[in-house]
Amino acid sequence: MKKTGSVWLVLLAAVLFSCTGNCTRTAEAKTVKASIPVKQIAVGKQIVIRSGTEQVRYQSSDSTIASVSAQGVVTGKRPGQVKIIVKRQGYESRELSLKVRAAKGKPSLEVALDEVRLQAVKMKKTGDHRYQYSAVVHNTAKKGKIVKIEYYYRIRVQEPLSVSGQGKTAIHSNKTGITKNTESLKKTGDPTGKPTSGVTASPLPVATATPPSVPVTPKPTAKQEPKVVWATKDKTVVLSAKNIKAKKKSARIRCEGDASGKISAMQLTQIKLYTKEAVYTYQVSQKKGTLRWSDMDLTGPVISGWVGKKSCYQGEPIWLCYSDQKNTYHFKDHVKAVDARDGKVPVSVDTSRIRWNKEGIYKVYYTAKDKAGNKTKAWAKVQLLKPGAAEQFADIILENKIQSGSDEKKLRKIYQYVQGNCSYTGTGGHKDWRVEAANGIRNHSGDCFTYYSVAKLLITRAGIPHIMVRRYPERAGNNHWWNLVYVRGGWYHFDTTPRTRKGNFCLMTDEQLHMYSTGSTFRFQEELYPKRAKKKISPNPV
Repeated sequence: MKKTGSVWLVLLAAVLFSCTGNCTRTAEAKTVKASIPVKQIAVGKQIVIRSGTEQVRYQSSDSTIASVSAQGVVTGKRPGQVKIIVKRQGYESRELSLKVRAAKGKPSLEVALDEVRLQAVKMKKTGDHRYQYSAVVHNTAKKGKIVKIEYYYRIRVQEPLSVSGQGKTAIHSNKTGITKNTESLKKTGDPTGKPTSGVTASPLPVATATPPSVPVTPKPTAKQEPKVVWATKDKTVVLSAKNIKAKKKSARIRCEGDASGKISAMQLTQIKLYTKEAVYTYQVSQKKGTLRWSDMDLTGPVISGWVGKKSCYQGEPIWLCYSDQKNTYHFKDHVKAVDARDGKVPVSVDTSRIRWNKEGIYKVYYTAKDKAGNKTKAWAKVQLLKPGAAEQFADIILENKIQSGSDEKKLRKIYQYVQGNCSYTGTGGHKDWRVEAANGIRNHSGDCFTYYSVAKLLITRAGIPHIMVRRYPERAGNNHWWNLVYVRGGWYHFDTTPRTRKGNFCLMTDEQLHMYSTGSTFRFQEELYPKRAKKKISPNPV
């Protein structure tokens, strides 16, 4: 009994061990092997998923961004981020990330070609050597309408080249002539029908008499069927369907079929898929698709940037140039034009209305033209100044103290220079910033308007865009001015006036100013100024 029990224990352990090993192997599911050749594609372009595992299925996390066919062909439909999931039963799925970017000057694609199914295909005989091809179009897309789809087929057709044996066989008859000759013979006895002149003609012996030759009328033959000679030639036909909503099928559509009567003989050459705003044309032989707009381009580019009302705030133009910058000032640096179809297009600027020998505020005009010839125009206000004594001071300071570098580096050095070379006295002039700037540089003292003016002068001569900001509400003895400068693609506060609490206010955001003071120190009419940057690029003021 003990021995038998031991055997059973050994067998039981072996079974348990075997079960454990099998369970472990089952739990360790294989992972699908698949990869994607690129990380991003443009709208209308295709890529093929590389799969090292057979019998896999594909799925798009968002088929409105990119679709994927059963063969792993991915088509970009609109800009966005998407994941292509590769599955197989009993395997762990693989997720492949893909970015779809906008195609330059191209529309979005609502329905991809791999989402269209040609179903219930039939070939029907309609006459001698004539056939009709028909099918149903299924729009399997979750969203998107097929406005129209056209399938172009090259087929062989037969047409009659010549027809022989038409009508009845011709029958020749001269019965009238026979009757005439017989009557003449009766009257004259002359086979020729001519009368005898006074001479009695001897009658011919009956035995030797030869009757006139009488034509024999053939019997009519049986009706003959016309013999047709057929010629074969190539022909292009179009199978077309319209207005198929998502997840819906078309009515049966038809076109002429191949003369062979075989569906396989219908040679597909091209497919044109019309969606909301796009036409996708697929060339079968080249296995290549092209995307274009479905209608004419009648809309011009959009000009944006510092143009129109956005070129001037509180009566002060952002564009501020000097007469000695006529050939060097960059009027197009902050203006761009984008066309819905052509993408970014060039912008030209007309400065002919500026009188370079006279200070004042002028208008310049921008023009943008797309490939279709549509033009768009915009204007901007520009303030022109003639350099004087104040500018001479500024140029010397910039050359000796500020030197070269990025706009941000220049601004930080300008901030340090103004605070280090000017003392706050609480007094100064408030009428002309250029006059006050020159006084501040000479006297090394002044009030907040003096600090603002010296900074403005140096910033202007350094070629950095800026405008003035004023405290609101304005009250006598409680006014304050500072600069708003454009750097790193955004607007930042730039206040060089020193505080008793100290603090550095070089390149500040709205949030940073509000953190320093919730009172009226930096209160201003925010809606009257360009939107300020939110990204912090300087430490918070202490």
